[in-house]
Amino acid sequence: MEPATEKMKRAPSSLLLRRITDICKVRSVGVAPTVREKLKADGSATGESSEDGALLKVHPHQVSDHESVSECSSVRCEEAFVERLLDAISGLKMNYVKLQQALMPYDPEEIMIADECFTSELQETAGLKDLYVGMNKWRNPMYHCYMTSRIQEQQKLAVELQAGMCKRDSEIVCLRAELDELERKNMELKEKIGQNVLHKEGRFVIGMGVSTDMFMELYEFSSKSIHDFAKLIIRWMKLSLWNLGDLTFPKDNSVVYEKRSHKKYAVEAYFACMMLMGEKEDYLSLDNFDYVMSFRDPFDALVNAPNSCFGRFCRAKYLATVPTIMEDSFFGNLDHRSFVQNGGHPRTPFYQAFVTMSRYVWASLTVARSLNPRAEMFHVKSGTRFRSKHMECVPAKITTEEDNANVGFTVMPGFKIGCTIIRCRVYVSLINSRSF
Repeated sequence: MEPATEKMKRAPSSLLLRRITDICKVRSVGVAPTVREKLKADGSATGESSEDGALLKVHPHQVSDHESVSECSSVRCEEAFVERLLDAISGLKMNYVKLQQALMPYDPEEIMIADECFTSELQETAGLKDLYVGMNKWRNPMYHCYMTSRIQEQQKLAVELQAGMCKRDSEIVCLRAELDELERKNMELKEKIGQNVLHKEGRFVIGMGVSTDMFMELYEFSSKSIHDFAKLIIRWMKLSLWNLGDLTFPKDNSVVYEKRSHKKYAVEAYFACMMLMGEKEDYLSLDNFDYVMSFRDPFDALVNAPNSCFGRFCRAKYLATVPTIMEDSFFGNLDHRSFVQNGGHPRTPFYQAFVTMSRYVWASLTVARSLNPRAEMFHVKSGTRFRSKHMECVPAKITTEEDNANVGFTVMPGFKIGCTIIRCRVYVSLINSRSF
C-alpha cells in the first residue's frame, strides 16, 4: 500500500470536505456484535481504517480565469447552503440511528416517535431544494435586474400610497369637522322640532328664555281658546233658551250688527276683556310656567298644585268672568261657584274647558310682563276709524282703509312690544266716527 503520509494542501473548502467525510461514516446499529467485531479485526489486520470514507479522494475545483471577483458572494452563499445541507444530513443520520435503536429491543412507541422525527427532518431537507433553486436565480444577472426593477416599482408605489394616505388623512380631518358641525346643527334642529311639536300641542317651555315669537304664538292660542270657549257658552245659552238678540255685550247699544249671528263676537269680546284685563301681578310667575305648560291636560296641573299661581288665577277669573245668573241658568245651581270659592277646582267638562282657556291666557300674560320691553295691551274704542296698521277685522271682510269703516267694539285686544305691533281684532259697525 502506498504511504498516505503526504499531506495535501488544504483548500478553503477543506472544512466542508472534513464534515462530508464525518457524515459519510455511517454506522449501523442493527448488525450483530460478532459481525461488527469481525469487521473491526479485518480492518486492523490490513492496516486500513474501519470507518467508511476514510480514503475519500478529493479533487479540488480549479477556478478558471474568466470567473470574476463578483462571484465571491455567490460562492459564500453556496458554502452557507452546503453547511445547511450537511446539518440536515447529520440530523437525518442521527434520527435514522435512533430509529434503528428503537428496533432492538422492539419498542412500538419509541419507533413511532423516532419515525416522526425522521420524517420531519426529511421534509426539512427536501425543502432545501426550493432554497437552492431560488438562490441560483439570484446568480443570474437578468433575474437580479428584474427583481431590482420590481423592488423600485414597489418602493415608488409605496411612496405614492403614503402620499395618498396623507391626503386621505387631511380629508378625514376636514370631513370630521364638517360632521361635527352637521351633528351640532342636527341637535339644534331636533330641539327646534321638539319645540314645534310642543307648540302644536299647545305646550310651551321657557328653555333659554322668553321671546317675542313665543308671545305671538301664545297670543294666537289664547285668541283661539277664547273663541272656542265663547262657542261653548253660546251652545249652553241656546240649550238654556237664552235669546242672543237680547244680549247686551257690549253695553253700547249703538252697535249695528250686519247679521244676527254676529252677536257671537260680542260674547267673545266679553270673555276676552274679562280674561285679559284686570289681572293681578301675584298670579303671573315664570317659576311655574314650565310646570303648568308641560301637561297635556291643564287640569292635571291644578290637581297636583291647586293653590299655585295658576290655580289662584283660575279661581279669580272664574268668579269674575262667569256671571251668577249664567251659571244658574246653565246648571240650575251654583255648585261650581261654591266649589271654587272654597278653594277647589270642580272636575266637570264646563270647568275643564274654562281651565283650558285660562292656561293660554295666563301663559300669555306671564310672558307679556316678562318681556323686555314689556308687551303693552291696547284696545280700540267704539266709533274709531278702522286702521289696518293696528286693527284686524272680524269677520275678515275689510282689508283696506278706503271703505271708511268704523269700529263697533274690540273683539280681541292687541299688543305693542317695542316696535312690534300685534293688531287687535275688531268688529266693524255703522256708527259715527271718532278719533283714535
